[in-house]
Amino acid sequence: MTGKDAHTESAQAWVARHATITFTVTALFTSYVALGLMILVDRGHLPGRSIPSRIGWDMEEASSLVLVLVLLATTITFTRMAEGTSGLKTLVGRIVRWRVGWRWWLTGVVAVPAVTVGLAVALGDDLVTPEPTTLINELVAAALGLLLINIAEETTWAGFLQTRLERAHSLLVAAVLTAVPFALVHIPIRVVAREIESPAELLPQFAVLMVLCIIIRVLLGGVMRGAANSILVVAATHTSFNRSNNVDGIAADLLVGQARTLAALAAAVVVATAILVVLRGRLGRAERARLDSLECPSTPLEQIPPRGMVES
Repeated sequence: MTGKDAHTESAQAWVARHATITFTVTALFTSYVALGLMILVDRGHLPGRSIPSRIGWDMEEASSLVLVLVLLATTITFTRMAEGTSGLKTLVGRIVRWRVGWRWWLTGVVAVPAVTVGLAVALGDDLVTPEPTTLINELVAAALGLLLINIAEETTWAGFLQTRLERAHSLLVAAVLTAVPFALVHIPIRVVAREIESPAELLPQFAVLMVLCIIIRVLLGGVMRGAANSILVVAATHTSFNRSNNVDGIAADLLVGQARTLAALAAAVVVATAILVVLRGRLGRAERARLDSLECPSTPLEQIPPRGMVES
């Protein structure tokens, strides 16, 4: 082995030992650089502000895409450095894993919007019947959100960071720790969206984001653990929450009133709590070790043994 090869191997070993902290710092740095440039474009200090509108996007949507592409590139790089080609194969296997049982698909796709609508109606909103074209547009928007944003996003947060944190902590602790960088990368997006207009708003906005992000990370961590490590199901759950919470999502299509946003947050809490009850006894490091032991790339996905609600 040459000196250069030994140095490379030593660097990879160091990254593998410190993967969570080095990845988090790198992901935050690269994300803030990329989003800082997007903010400068949005404010007219750099050219290109009209480009997203040419394909029907706004700057917030364009910035979100830039963010997830940066995060995905960082995730692929660190996975390759920490685990080699076999680690990348495992990660890809989790992204395309769909055979996890209909109950977890139903939980991921239907539970949050259904509970959101139910709670909103209970809080005084009116239930309406949308036009068929509205439902078709919603299906298209959800599919695009899943394919363009949430799969890449959850490959980073669930597939890389939260998984590794669960090897040292319980599901709940790992979810809280993941929520910190998860919230931080959304701050520049809020600046682009002009939800943050001054430095004085940063701390209050971050505090609110942390509450929301902890709830989301617990929900998605539970889904990941129940759905046989499937990043695809986790991403679908994330899309489902977004489409319940967004002003143009499925819940907004079905409801008239002011309770939808609160109902979506409460629905995430209700569904997350229900999942934790179902997974009781499987929230610690032992279950993470069990799932990791099933991640050998040579093991066919259909041979992953079911557990709890994981069934075909």
